[in-house]
Amino acid sequence: MSATTTDHPASRAGARPRTVWRDIGSFLLLACVILPVVMFGAIAAYGFFIWFMQILFWGPPT
Repeated sequence: MSATTTDHPASRAGARPRTVWRDIGSFLLLACVILPVVMFGAIAAYGFFIWFMQILFWGPPT
């Protein structure tokens, strides 16, 4: 099964091809906004998990 040029999504009528500037904007959004927010949430969730486990099972560090 071979892909033809009509199968490509950018070949549809009215579709705009991706540009370098759009790729750079997407990268900057991902690298400077989305990933830091996700990492902050993951680290906060891990810290909350450790804190909660210390309250329930482990006790404070000695």
